[in-house]
Amino acid sequence: MAMTFDEFVKKYKGKGINFDKLYGVQCFDLANQFNRDVIGCGMFIGLHAYMIYTNFDSQPVKKYFTKIANTPSFVPKKGDIVVWGKSLNGEDGHVAIATGEGNKRYFYSYDQNWLGKNDPCTRVYHNYNHVLGVLRPKNQSVINPPTLETKGYKKGASTDGSYALKQLLILDGAKLDDNAIIGKGTVSAINARLKTWGYKPNGIAGKKFIKKLREKIKK
Repeated sequence: MAMTFDEFVKKYKGKGINFDKLYGVQCFDLANQFNRDVIGCGMFIGLHAYMIYTNFDSQPVKKYFTKIANTPSFVPKKGDIVVWGKSLNGEDGHVAIATGEGNKRYFYSYDQNWLGKNDPCTRVYHNYNHVLGVLRPKNQSVINPPTLETKGYKKGASTDGSYALKQLLILDGAKLDDNAIIGKGTVSAINARLKTWGYKPNGIAGKKFIKKLREKIKK
């Protein structure tokens, strides 16, 4: 099951990723780990980081991304893979993953080896100097999963309705106590199904959730 952007950041922030087990912690490693864990695709290829962008048409994973050039009005979105040209960091360029924070003057991204010292995955402030553009994931649901609903049964509920919800979850295979209380275990079961369906795991199960769960059990 693929990670969301937020889950990826939570897992790797502050850690050094050596995806290919070569040359230590590099920016290329972060991009390829992101591909595998979040986008659900293979690796970028090339001798240098800037080739992710300049050789985009030759990339085996190009179908998963849209190539967008940097312009004076461009601002990266959350999950965009930002690529710098070879005039940055010598001949290699650089690649990082945008957080979605910023404007036309600056932006933030998660980077590795930005300082050239094999530094780990870190949130970094950037201007647009030498930025070629971005590769934007076509599947935006893994970057910003939609919310199924904001009202419904959630942690702490203890009613006949929450009992019925738990019984449906148990029928669907969840290992839960046979009572009406929605605790951590029930919230985890709700979130697991929301994530499987492509929604943001917010721990809430309302009418839409119950309908989808009933349809799943009937199958």
